[in-house]
Amino acid sequence: MVSGWRKLLEEESEHQWLAIGLFFVFIIIGGFLIGGTSSLEGMMLGTDPTDELVFEEGEFLLEIDYHQDASWGEAHSAIVKTQAGLKMYQQMDPDDVDDILQPNDPAIENITLFSGDEEGVVTFSTSLNTVSTYVEGAISEKILDDTYGSEFGINGLAVDTSSMLKNRLLITSEDGGSGFRGWNGQTIVTVSSPIQDSVIWDDVVYMMDSTFLAVGTYTVQSSPSQSPASPSSQIVLAHVYWDGDMSTAPQVVRQMMGNGSEIHSLSRTVDGGAVAATNQEFYIVSVNSAQVFWYTSTSMVYEAEHDRSWLFGQRGSESILRVDLDTGETSSKNLAYPLPLQPTAGSIEGDSLYIHGFDSQGEADRLSLDLTIEGSLSSGRGFLNFSFIIVGVIMISTQGYLMFEKAMHTKRA
Repeated sequence: MVSGWRKLLEEESEHQWLAIGLFFVFIIIGGFLIGGTSSLEGMMLGTDPTDELVFEEGEFLLEIDYHQDASWGEAHSAIVKTQAGLKMYQQMDPDDVDDILQPNDPAIENITLFSGDEEGVVTFSTSLNTVSTYVEGAISEKILDDTYGSEFGINGLAVDTSSMLKNRLLITSEDGGSGFRGWNGQTIVTVSSPIQDSVIWDDVVYMMDSTFLAVGTYTVQSSPSQSPASPSSQIVLAHVYWDGDMSTAPQVVRQMMGNGSEIHSLSRTVDGGAVAATNQEFYIVSVNSAQVFWYTSTSMVYEAEHDRSWLFGQRGSESILRVDLDTGETSSKNLAYPLPLQPTAGSIEGDSLYIHGFDSQGEADRLSLDLTIEGSLSSGRGFLNFSFIIVGVIMISTQGYLMFEKAMHTKRA
Protein backbone atom coordinates (compact mmCIF):
# COMPACT_ATOMS: atom_id res chain seq x y z
CA MET A 1 0.00 0.00 0.00
CA VAL A 2 2.89 2.35 0.88
CA SER A 3 4.55 1.73 -2.46
CA GLY A 4 1.23 2.43 -4.18
CA TRP A 5 0.92 5.88 -2.59
CA ARG A 6 4.54 6.63 -3.47
CA LYS A 7 3.90 5.84 -7.11
CA LEU A 8 0.76 7.92 -7.03
CA LEU A 9 2.65 10.97 -5.84
CA GLU A 10 5.39 10.42 -8.38
CA GLU A 11 2.98 9.90 -11.28
CA GLU A 12 0.28 12.44 -10.39
CA SER A 13 -1.51 13.48 -13.57
CA GLU A 14 -1.61 17.05 -14.79
CA HIS A 15 -5.42 16.99 -14.66
CA GLN A 16 -5.40 16.36 -10.90
CA TRP A 17 -2.95 19.19 -10.28
CA LEU A 18 -5.15 21.38 -12.46
CA ALA A 19 -8.18 20.46 -10.34
CA ILE A 20 -6.30 21.28 -7.14
CA GLY A 21 -5.22 24.61 -8.62
CA LEU A 22 -8.80 25.46 -9.58
CA PHE A 23 -9.89 24.62 -6.04
CA PHE A 24 -7.46 27.11 -4.57
CA VAL A 25 -8.58 29.74 -7.09
CA PHE A 26 -12.17 29.05 -5.98
CA ILE A 27 -11.16 29.54 -2.34
CA ILE A 28 -9.57 32.91 -3.10
CA ILE A 29 -12.47 34.17 -5.24
CA GLY A 30 -15.02 32.88 -2.72
CA GLY A 31 -13.22 34.71 0.08
CA PHE A 32 -13.39 38.00 -1.83
CA LEU A 33 -17.08 37.49 -2.64
CA ILE A 34 -17.96 36.71 0.98
CA GLY A 35 -16.02 39.75 2.14
CA GLY A 36 -17.85 41.86 -0.43
CA THR A 37 -21.23 40.81 0.96
CA SER A 38 -20.47 41.58 4.61
CA SER A 39 -22.99 44.42 4.73
CA LEU A 40 -26.28 43.99 6.59
CA GLU A 41 -29.09 43.26 4.18
CA GLY A 42 -32.81 43.75 4.63
CA MET A 43 -32.58 47.50 5.29
CA MET A 44 -35.58 49.52 4.17
CA LEU A 45 -36.12 53.26 4.43
CA GLY A 46 -39.74 54.25 4.88
CA THR A 47 -42.78 52.13 5.64
CA ASP A 48 -45.11 49.81 3.76
CA PRO A 49 -47.83 52.10 2.30
CA THR A 50 -50.44 49.39 2.90
CA ASP A 51 -49.93 49.71 6.66
CA GLU A 52 -51.20 53.32 6.59
CA LEU A 53 -49.20 54.29 9.68
CA VAL A 54 -50.42 57.52 11.25
CA PHE A 55 -46.98 58.87 12.14
CA GLU A 56 -46.17 58.99 8.42
CA GLU A 57 -48.45 62.03 8.27
CA GLY A 58 -46.41 63.88 10.87
CA GLU A 59 -43.60 66.37 10.59
CA PHE A 60 -41.85 65.18 13.74
CA LEU A 61 -42.32 62.16 15.99
CA LEU A 62 -42.09 63.17 19.66
CA GLU A 63 -42.86 59.86 21.41
CA ILE A 64 -43.56 56.30 20.28
CA ASP A 65 -43.93 52.90 21.95
CA TYR A 66 -44.69 49.70 20.04
CA HIS A 67 -47.01 47.08 21.57
CA GLN A 68 -45.18 43.78 21.12
CA ASP A 69 -48.01 41.47 22.21
CA ALA A 70 -50.63 43.01 19.93
CA SER A 71 -52.04 41.02 17.01
CA TRP A 72 -50.60 43.51 14.50
CA GLY A 73 -46.83 43.85 14.33
CA GLU A 74 -46.99 47.64 13.75
CA ALA A 75 -49.32 48.36 16.72
CA HIS A 76 -48.11 51.43 18.58
CA SER A 77 -49.01 54.55 20.53
CA ALA A 78 -47.37 57.88 19.81
CA ILE A 79 -47.31 61.65 20.00
CA VAL A 80 -46.65 63.29 16.65
CA LYS A 81 -46.46 66.88 15.44
CA THR A 82 -48.44 67.42 12.26
CA GLN A 83 -49.15 70.51 10.19
CA ALA A 84 -52.43 70.80 12.08
CA GLY A 85 -50.80 70.54 15.52
CA LEU A 86 -50.09 67.83 18.10
CA LYS A 87 -51.74 64.43 17.89
CA MET A 88 -51.64 61.76 20.65
CA TYR A 89 -53.07 58.48 19.42
CA GLN A 90 -53.03 54.68 19.46
CA GLN A 91 -53.04 52.55 16.29
CA MET A 92 -53.70 48.83 16.80
CA ASP A 93 -54.17 47.99 13.09
CA PRO A 94 -54.41 50.00 9.85
CA ASP A 95 -58.10 50.76 10.38
CA ASP A 96 -58.11 50.96 14.19
CA VAL A 97 -56.85 54.42 15.18
CA ASP A 98 -58.04 56.14 18.36
CA ASP A 99 -57.13 59.53 19.77
CA ILE A 100 -55.92 59.15 23.36
CA LEU A 101 -56.47 62.88 23.79
CA GLN A 102 -58.25 65.08 21.29
CA PRO A 103 -55.96 66.58 18.62
CA ASN A 104 -54.40 69.85 19.77
CA ASP A 105 -55.63 69.34 23.33
CA PRO A 106 -53.46 71.77 25.37
CA ALA A 107 -52.74 68.89 27.79
CA ILE A 108 -50.58 67.18 25.13
CA GLU A 109 -48.10 70.04 25.40
CA ASN A 110 -47.78 69.36 29.12
CA ILE A 111 -46.93 65.65 28.83
CA THR A 112 -44.04 64.81 31.18
CA LEU A 113 -44.46 61.02 31.11
CA PHE A 114 -45.45 58.78 28.19
CA SER A 115 -45.07 55.01 28.22
CA GLY A 116 -46.81 52.12 26.45
CA ASP A 117 -46.57 48.46 27.49
CA GLU A 118 -46.54 45.29 25.39
CA GLU A 119 -50.31 44.83 25.31
CA GLY A 120 -51.38 48.40 24.54
CA VAL A 121 -51.82 50.08 27.93
CA VAL A 122 -50.52 53.67 27.84
CA THR A 123 -49.45 55.52 30.99
CA PHE A 124 -48.97 59.28 30.89
CA SER A 125 -48.97 62.41 33.02
CA THR A 126 -50.21 65.83 31.97
CA SER A 127 -50.49 67.65 35.29
CA LEU A 128 -49.05 67.72 38.80
CA ASN A 129 -49.68 64.72 41.07
CA THR A 130 -51.53 62.93 38.29
CA VAL A 131 -50.99 59.58 36.54
CA SER A 132 -53.40 58.70 33.73
CA THR A 133 -53.89 55.29 32.12
CA TYR A 134 -55.39 54.62 28.69
CA VAL A 135 -56.86 51.14 28.18
CA GLU A 136 -59.06 50.12 25.24
CA GLY A 137 -60.37 53.59 24.55
CA ALA A 138 -60.94 54.65 28.18
CA ILE A 139 -58.81 56.90 30.40
CA SER A 140 -58.57 56.45 34.16
CA GLU A 141 -56.86 59.04 36.33
CA LYS A 142 -55.17 58.78 39.72
CA ILE A 143 -54.36 61.76 41.91
CA LEU A 144 -51.35 60.98 44.09
CA ASP A 145 -51.61 62.50 47.55
CA ASP A 146 -48.86 62.09 50.14
CA THR A 147 -51.11 63.69 52.84
CA TYR A 148 -48.65 66.61 53.10
CA GLY A 149 -50.15 68.60 50.25
CA SER A 150 -47.00 68.24 48.15
CA GLU A 151 -47.14 69.18 44.48
CA PHE A 152 -44.86 67.40 42.06
CA GLY A 153 -44.52 66.58 38.40
CA ILE A 154 -44.01 62.98 37.28
CA ASN A 155 -41.20 62.52 34.77
CA GLY A 156 -40.49 58.80 34.96
CA LEU A 157 -42.03 55.56 36.20
CA ALA A 158 -40.83 51.97 36.54
CA VAL A 159 -42.78 48.98 37.85
CA ASP A 160 -41.46 46.20 40.11
CA THR A 161 -42.98 43.30 38.18
CA SER A 162 -42.13 40.78 40.93
CA SER A 163 -44.20 42.62 43.53
CA MET A 164 -47.82 41.60 44.11
CA LEU A 165 -48.73 45.28 44.38
CA LYS A 166 -46.63 46.20 41.34
CA ASN A 167 -44.60 48.69 43.36
CA ARG A 168 -43.60 51.71 41.31
CA LEU A 169 -40.68 54.08 41.54
CA LEU A 170 -41.47 57.59 40.33
CA ILE A 171 -39.07 60.28 39.18
CA THR A 172 -40.55 63.54 40.38
CA SER A 173 -39.77 67.21 39.95
CA GLU A 174 -40.58 69.48 42.89
CA ASP A 175 -39.14 72.34 44.88
CA GLY A 176 -36.88 73.21 41.96
CA GLY A 177 -35.14 69.83 42.00
CA SER A 178 -35.51 66.18 41.08
CA GLY A 179 -36.07 63.16 43.31
CA PHE A 180 -37.79 59.80 43.82
CA ARG A 181 -41.06 58.66 45.31
CA GLY A 182 -42.41 55.17 45.88
CA TRP A 183 -45.99 54.23 45.02
CA ASN A 184 -47.68 50.91 45.72
CA GLY A 185 -50.63 51.56 43.41
CA GLN A 186 -52.81 53.20 46.05
CA THR A 187 -53.30 56.91 46.64
CA ILE A 188 -50.50 57.20 49.20
CA VAL A 189 -47.02 58.11 48.04
CA THR A 190 -44.01 57.98 50.32
CA VAL A 191 -42.17 61.19 51.10
CA SER A 192 -39.53 61.63 48.45
CA SER A 193 -35.83 61.33 48.98
CA PRO A 194 -34.07 64.62 49.67
CA ILE A 195 -34.14 66.72 46.52
CA GLN A 196 -30.72 67.11 44.93
CA ASP A 197 -30.55 70.46 43.21
CA SER A 198 -27.59 69.42 41.04
CA VAL A 199 -29.02 66.11 39.69
CA ILE A 200 -31.87 65.96 37.20
CA TRP A 201 -33.15 62.38 36.89
CA ASP A 202 -34.44 61.53 33.41
CA ASP A 203 -35.39 57.85 33.24
CA VAL A 204 -35.68 54.71 35.34
CA VAL A 205 -36.11 50.94 34.83
CA TYR A 206 -36.78 48.11 37.25
CA MET A 207 -33.99 45.52 37.54
CA MET A 208 -34.59 42.90 40.25
CA ASP A 209 -34.65 42.39 44.04
CA SER A 210 -36.53 45.68 44.64
CA THR A 211 -33.71 47.54 42.90
CA PHE A 212 -34.15 50.11 40.13
CA LEU A 213 -31.65 51.85 37.87
CA ALA A 214 -32.15 55.61 37.48
CA VAL A 215 -30.17 57.78 35.09
CA GLY A 216 -29.77 61.52 34.89
CA THR A 217 -27.40 64.44 34.64
CA TYR A 218 -25.32 66.12 37.31
CA THR A 219 -24.61 69.80 36.77
CA VAL A 220 -21.10 70.63 37.91
CA GLN A 221 -20.83 73.91 39.77
CA SER A 222 -19.08 76.50 37.67
CA SER A 223 -15.56 77.43 38.58
CA PRO A 224 -14.43 81.06 38.51
CA SER A 225 -12.95 80.46 35.06
CA GLN A 226 -16.21 79.08 33.66
CA SER A 227 -19.14 81.02 32.35
CA PRO A 228 -22.25 80.59 34.55
CA ALA A 229 -24.27 80.48 31.34
CA SER A 230 -22.56 77.24 30.21
CA PRO A 231 -22.01 74.96 33.22
CA SER A 232 -20.49 71.54 32.57
CA SER A 233 -22.38 68.34 33.31
CA GLN A 234 -21.78 64.65 33.95
CA ILE A 235 -23.85 61.53 33.50
CA VAL A 236 -25.22 59.91 36.67
CA LEU A 237 -26.34 56.30 37.12
CA ALA A 238 -27.83 55.22 40.45
CA HIS A 239 -29.11 52.00 41.97
CA VAL A 240 -32.26 52.91 43.89
CA TYR A 241 -33.77 50.47 46.40
CA TRP A 242 -37.42 50.46 47.41
CA ASP A 243 -39.35 47.35 48.50
CA GLY A 244 -42.80 48.89 48.91
CA ASP A 245 -42.42 49.88 52.55
CA MET A 246 -44.56 53.00 52.78
CA SER A 247 -42.72 54.20 55.87
CA THR A 248 -39.35 54.31 54.11
CA ALA A 249 -38.37 56.53 51.21
CA PRO A 250 -36.52 55.11 48.19
CA GLN A 251 -32.79 54.97 48.89
CA VAL A 252 -29.91 55.58 46.48
CA VAL A 253 -27.62 52.68 47.43
CA ARG A 254 -24.99 53.09 44.74
CA GLN A 255 -24.14 55.94 42.41
CA MET A 256 -21.56 56.41 39.68
CA MET A 257 -20.59 59.27 37.42
CA GLY A 258 -19.94 59.02 33.69
CA ASN A 259 -19.12 61.11 30.67
CA GLY A 260 -21.20 62.47 27.84
CA SER A 261 -23.92 65.08 27.58
CA GLU A 262 -26.94 62.79 27.95
CA ILE A 263 -28.10 59.20 28.36
CA HIS A 264 -30.19 58.73 25.24
CA SER A 265 -31.22 55.08 25.73
CA LEU A 266 -32.01 52.88 28.73
CA SER A 267 -33.38 49.30 28.70
CA ARG A 268 -33.88 46.44 31.12
CA THR A 269 -32.20 43.16 30.10
CA VAL A 270 -33.62 39.65 30.29
CA ASP A 271 -31.40 38.68 33.24
CA GLY A 272 -32.58 41.48 35.52
CA GLY A 273 -29.84 43.92 34.60
CA ALA A 274 -29.88 47.00 32.40
CA VAL A 275 -28.02 48.67 29.55
CA ALA A 276 -27.60 52.40 29.07
CA ALA A 277 -25.95 54.40 26.31
CA THR A 278 -24.69 57.96 26.11
CA ASN A 279 -23.14 59.87 23.23
CA GLN A 280 -19.74 58.75 24.55
CA GLU A 281 -20.18 55.56 26.58
CA PHE A 282 -22.06 52.27 26.89
CA TYR A 283 -22.96 50.69 30.24
CA ILE A 284 -23.81 47.10 31.19
CA VAL A 285 -25.30 47.22 34.69
CA SER A 286 -26.27 44.52 37.17
CA VAL A 287 -27.73 44.91 40.66
CA ASN A 288 -24.24 44.80 42.16
CA SER A 289 -21.94 46.28 39.53
CA ALA A 290 -21.55 48.29 36.35
CA GLN A 291 -19.23 48.01 33.36
CA VAL A 292 -18.45 50.95 31.12
CA PHE A 293 -17.18 50.88 27.54
CA TRP A 294 -16.12 53.75 25.29
CA TYR A 295 -18.65 53.19 22.51
CA THR A 296 -20.15 56.36 21.03
CA SER A 297 -23.73 56.35 19.73
CA THR A 298 -26.84 58.44 19.21
CA SER A 299 -29.38 55.66 19.77
CA MET A 300 -29.38 52.13 21.21
CA VAL A 301 -31.81 49.26 20.68
CA TYR A 302 -31.80 46.26 23.01
CA GLU A 303 -32.66 42.85 21.51
CA ALA A 304 -34.02 40.60 24.25
CA GLU A 305 -34.17 37.40 22.20
CA HIS A 306 -30.38 37.25 21.78
CA ASP A 307 -29.44 39.46 24.76
CA ARG A 308 -27.53 42.00 22.72
CA SER A 309 -27.54 45.72 21.97
CA TRP A 310 -27.35 47.58 18.67
CA LEU A 311 -25.62 50.98 18.75
CA PHE A 312 -26.30 53.52 16.01
CA GLY A 313 -24.13 56.53 15.22
CA GLN A 314 -24.73 59.80 13.41
CA ARG A 315 -26.52 60.17 10.09
CA GLY A 316 -24.13 59.10 7.34
CA SER A 317 -22.50 56.35 9.43
CA GLU A 318 -21.48 53.35 7.33
CA SER A 319 -21.67 50.75 10.10
CA ILE A 320 -23.36 49.96 13.40
CA LEU A 321 -21.97 48.24 16.48
CA ARG A 322 -23.53 45.12 17.98
CA VAL A 323 -22.64 44.13 21.55
CA ASP A 324 -23.26 40.60 22.88
CA LEU A 325 -23.99 41.20 26.57
CA ASP A 326 -23.38 37.62 27.64
CA THR A 327 -19.85 37.38 26.25
CA GLY A 328 -18.99 41.08 25.96
CA GLU A 329 -17.97 40.55 22.33
CA THR A 330 -18.55 43.33 19.83
CA SER A 331 -18.96 43.19 16.08
CA SER A 332 -19.11 46.07 13.62
CA LYS A 333 -21.79 45.53 10.97
CA ASN A 334 -21.45 47.39 7.67
CA LEU A 335 -24.65 48.97 6.42
CA ALA A 336 -25.86 48.40 2.88
CA TYR A 337 -25.76 52.19 2.46
CA PRO A 338 -24.86 55.12 4.76
CA LEU A 339 -27.34 55.69 7.57
CA PRO A 340 -29.90 58.07 6.01
CA LEU A 341 -31.43 59.25 9.29
CA GLN A 342 -30.27 61.02 12.43
CA PRO A 343 -31.60 58.47 14.95
CA THR A 344 -33.92 59.64 17.72
CA ALA A 345 -35.57 56.40 18.92
CA GLY A 346 -35.46 52.69 18.24
CA SER A 347 -37.31 49.48 18.97
CA ILE A 348 -37.39 45.79 18.06
CA GLU A 349 -40.75 44.27 17.22
CA GLY A 350 -40.73 40.59 16.29
CA ASP A 351 -38.05 40.09 13.66
CA SER A 352 -37.74 43.77 12.72
CA LEU A 353 -35.54 46.51 14.17
CA TYR A 354 -36.94 50.02 13.73
CA ILE A 355 -35.01 53.27 13.93
CA HIS A 356 -36.93 56.55 13.86
CA GLY A 357 -35.23 59.82 13.04
CA PHE A 358 -35.03 62.68 10.57
CA ASP A 359 -33.23 63.02 7.27
CA SER A 360 -30.97 65.79 5.95
CA GLN A 361 -34.03 67.92 5.12
CA GLY A 362 -35.38 67.56 8.64
CA GLU A 363 -38.21 65.26 7.54
CA ALA A 364 -39.24 62.46 9.91
CA ASP A 365 -38.81 58.92 8.60
CA ARG A 366 -38.19 55.34 9.73
CA LEU A 367 -35.53 52.78 8.87
CA SER A 368 -36.26 49.08 9.34
CA LEU A 369 -33.87 46.14 9.44
CA ASP A 370 -34.99 42.52 9.03
CA LEU A 371 -33.03 40.60 11.67
CA THR A 372 -33.80 37.20 10.10
CA ILE A 373 -31.91 37.88 6.87
CA GLU A 374 -28.35 38.07 8.24
CA GLY A 375 -26.62 34.77 7.49
CA SER A 376 -29.76 33.15 6.04
CA LEU A 377 -29.84 31.50 2.59
CA SER A 378 -32.04 34.37 1.36
CA SER A 379 -29.16 36.81 1.83
CA GLY A 380 -26.22 37.14 -0.52
CA ARG A 381 -23.75 36.45 2.28
CA GLY A 382 -25.65 33.39 3.47
CA PHE A 383 -25.99 32.00 -0.06
CA LEU A 384 -22.28 32.46 -0.74
CA ASN A 385 -21.36 30.84 2.56
CA PHE A 386 -23.60 27.88 1.77
CA SER A 387 -22.30 27.62 -1.81
CA PHE A 388 -18.70 27.88 -0.63
CA ILE A 389 -19.19 25.02 1.83
CA ILE A 390 -21.07 22.78 -0.62
CA VAL A 391 -18.66 23.29 -3.53
CA GLY A 392 -15.66 22.91 -1.24
CA VAL A 393 -16.96 19.64 0.19
CA ILE A 394 -17.73 18.31 -3.31
CA MET A 395 -14.27 19.19 -4.63
CA ILE A 396 -12.44 17.76 -1.63
CA SER A 397 -14.56 14.59 -1.72
CA THR A 398 -13.94 14.20 -5.45
CA GLN A 399 -10.19 14.63 -5.02
CA GLY A 400 -10.15 12.15 -2.18
CA TYR A 401 -12.13 9.63 -4.20
CA LEU A 402 -9.86 9.98 -7.26
CA MET A 403 -6.72 9.65 -5.13
CA PHE A 404 -8.11 6.52 -3.48
CA GLU A 405 -9.06 4.98 -6.84
CA LYS A 406 -5.66 5.84 -8.28
CA ALA A 407 -3.91 4.29 -5.29
CA MET A 408 -5.88 1.08 -5.55
CA HIS A 409 -5.26 0.91 -9.31
CA THR A 410 -1.52 1.45 -8.78
CA LYS A 411 -1.39 -1.23 -6.10
CA ARG A 412 -3.10 -3.78 -8.35
CA ALA A 413 -0.70 -2.92 -11.12
